[in-house]
Amino acid sequence: MRLKEILYGSDRLKPKQEQIRQMVLYPFAGIFTALANFLSFVLMNMILHDAKNVVLAGHVVDISLVIKQFVSWVATIITAYTTNRIFVFRSHGNYFLELMGFAAARLSTFVFIELLLFSFMVKWMENRLGISREALIFAVGSFKFTYIYLVKILNNIVLVILNFVLSKWIVFRSSSKYQELKQKGNETNAAQ
Repeated sequence: MRLKEILYGSDRLKPKQEQIRQMVLYPFAGIFTALANFLSFVLMNMILHDAKNVVLAGHVVDISLVIKQFVSWVATIITAYTTNRIFVFRSHGNYFLELMGFAAARLSTFVFIELLLFSFMVKWMENRLGISREALIFAVGSFKFTYIYLVKILNNIVLVILNFVLSKWIVFRSSSKYQELKQKGNETNAAQ
């Protein structure tokens, strides 16, 4: 396989080769997506650095944390959909339907992973381990890598795995079937 075939796929690839290509490219797309998520979170953390607590259903919620997570989620959606559609799954499906399915899948992971699991992990770290979210791990220049950033990275690992499963088996499924049918058609034409 040439680099161009790895990045953009090829009609010459057998279905098994295409699956391997997707599994190799998805982590790279995931790295770009996680980077967009993390960098946008860091930027928002610099802008909204003070906690803004509100009480919802009897629980204290830091609304600034929710805003930071939402902004980083939007940056993630834009990066992830673009890289997945173009590079990983080489989709030719209906753009609108795919985008809606992608957004729905990502909305579910946003709620359950980005908000609930992230908040749980931060509370667990602070209440059970006694570590402040702003406790310093290390500093590089003026950037301070704190425990909240470590939690964010761990949260992103869970997120990437779950999003691959949802993208592969739900959102871009019709595109995979399209590629398989196209490959079978090519093999039939070559045999004739």
